[in-house]
Amino acid sequence: MQIVTISDCPDYTAPDFAVAKEFMSPRMSGLKNLSIAEITIPPGVTVKKHYHLESEEVYQVIAGSGMMFIDGETEMLKPGQAVSIKVGQWHSIANENESPLVMIVTCAPAWSAEDQVFEEEEQQPE
Repeated sequence: MQIVTISDCPDYTAPDFAVAKEFMSPRMSGLKNLSIAEITIPPGVTVKKHYHLESEEVYQVIAGSGMMFIDGETEMLKPGQAVSIKVGQWHSIANENESPLVMIVTCAPAWSAEDQVFEEEEQQPE
């Protein structure tokens, strides 16, 4: 049995200042098909718009709230709510509040940097 204390997991701070604590994944727990992370988005931060080539995601809000964008639709996500993100869907979330937005994010297959395509990478200069 492997029990993980999430607060003991290392932080990864993304260029957009979202902080991830991956606590279950192939990299650390022996899982093969999914990853789970606690993501904290500071006040005033918007996660860069992106999509995934292979991964499906679920964002579950634990604390705070965020404006969720998926393929042209925008809705407020609040604690106790979750949203599914399918492969290839453009998505982003913005914390427009004065307190942190905390989510549990599940990815299957497991998250990898190579699976993400950001909006600015999609546009190729001529």
